[in-house]
Amino acid sequence: MNSRLFLYSAFFFVTILLYDAYSLNKQAVTLENDLVEESVKSPPSTDSATEITDSNQFKSDNLVTEAKKGIFGKTVDIVSDNLKIKISLQDGSIVRAELNNFKESFGGDENVVLLDSSNLGYTASSDIQFINLKSPTKYSSDKQTYVADAYPYSITLTSDNEQYKITKKYTFFKNSHLISVENEVYNKTQNPIRARYYNTIQRGEDLTSNVMLYTYTGAAYYDTENKFSKISFDDIADENFKVKTKSSWISMLEHYFFTAWISAKDSVQTIYTRNLSSSEVGQSYLVGTVSNYLTIQRDSSKIFSSELYIGPKTVSEISTVSEGLDLTVDYGVLTFLAAPLFWVLEKLNLFLNNWGLALIMLTVLIKLLFFKLSETSYKSMAKMKKLAPRMTALKERYADNRQKFSEELMKVYKQEKVNPLGGCLPILVQIPVFIALYWVIIESVEMRHAPFIGWIGDLSSKDPYYVLPILMGVSMYIQQKLNPPPTDAMQQKIFLALPFIFTALFATFPSGLVLYWLVNNILSIAQQYVINKRLSV
Repeated sequence: MNSRLFLYSAFFFVTILLYDAYSLNKQAVTLENDLVEESVKSPPSTDSATEITDSNQFKSDNLVTEAKKGIFGKTVDIVSDNLKIKISLQDGSIVRAELNNFKESFGGDENVVLLDSSNLGYTASSDIQFINLKSPTKYSSDKQTYVADAYPYSITLTSDNEQYKITKKYTFFKNSHLISVENEVYNKTQNPIRARYYNTIQRGEDLTSNVMLYTYTGAAYYDTENKFSKISFDDIADENFKVKTKSSWISMLEHYFFTAWISAKDSVQTIYTRNLSSSEVGQSYLVGTVSNYLTIQRDSSKIFSSELYIGPKTVSEISTVSEGLDLTVDYGVLTFLAAPLFWVLEKLNLFLNNWGLALIMLTVLIKLLFFKLSETSYKSMAKMKKLAPRMTALKERYADNRQKFSEELMKVYKQEKVNPLGGCLPILVQIPVFIALYWVIIESVEMRHAPFIGWIGDLSSKDPYYVLPILMGVSMYIQQKLNPPPTDAMQQKIFLALPFIFTALFATFPSGLVLYWLVNNILSIAQQYVINKRLSV
């Protein structure tokens, strides 16, 4: 890659990343005819099956202050092979969830804590709401601590009064981050009662994310009509909304992990959001679903069911849980390229059993795929380098006549049958693939804390000794020497500084990304060297 083209490509690369980050952060959800135009404030009525009530009707909304302070009264603990969760007996909310097989830091002992009522007020709730009856205010449990010894493993909480009995059942599965949640309502009155269930996820905004490696943090939902849609915290802060859906799920996303409520298949739900921020609790945002009201006859019961996923964005797992859930692995606008790249990368890892080696092999395969395009580009660059002395002489001769210099330069190009833009298009065609692979490396939880060789123990973290960034900078310098130098003195100074600038920049990037760039540079140098030798440059 010649110096000028490299600068333009690098600028294009950074511009795309910045634009992608901006669009992700500001993406608005299209709410068409299903969205209401104003905030939802009216109380429930028997005439509206999908109407959302005001904040004091949903206990989960009322508990924001307690959530931020970590006050949920008594709790029960459940330990499975993948999860360690804490459930509040006040309303059955999950107020803390640890991922047993994921550590917070590389080489550390503490597990990743995804849900945590005392940190960002991050909780997940599922409960029942009635018409003309008070919702349950307290649950009971047989034990305080449960340890799964066989799967599926279930625990139950109960809320019993003179009017109804609610049995809340949580079921855990082996080697899974999915929890099945059932709310069974039994009518003890002499008359029919009307009930519905709701699922909510609420959390604050994390302001500690890496600006240089931006990834989306916020709400999202999926349904069969609208497919995957994001609802940023800014959108939630601007206005509340609701949309009626079928076969849907809602979620709160962050870099490698997420939480999602998955509604029963073909069930009609209303998705809604709330801005629960205040001076007392700080920033807090809620996304929820609520079902239609159903009538439960006397001495009868009804089961409301849903599923809760609390875990990593592991494609192999989430793709089997629910339709569209794998879209939470956010590759941005180039998903159509990134998803196949990850599929190939995953297959290579199954064979090599090392994500670093798999990444190297994927880079080689991409280079082979574009071999002919690169060859055309490098041939054009080699011819340009061969003409560099004549171009310099023309520049000196017509230093005071820029138009004459351009005319003579074009004559030289014509005589030597050189297209000055011949090296640009083949490289530009490859840039979207490079950017897509960038997002694959950044977004793949499979590479989080994945070792490569020697000192590279975590492909998702920076090189602790900066060996890869330095080698990458050296490779950039060698590339510059193989390609025609700029004729402009200022450009020469800029290109001379580029290897140092990119070395400093990549020193903060995940080592997996630097490894990819280094291998790509080495392959490019080898190809350019062979072509230069053939053309006696």
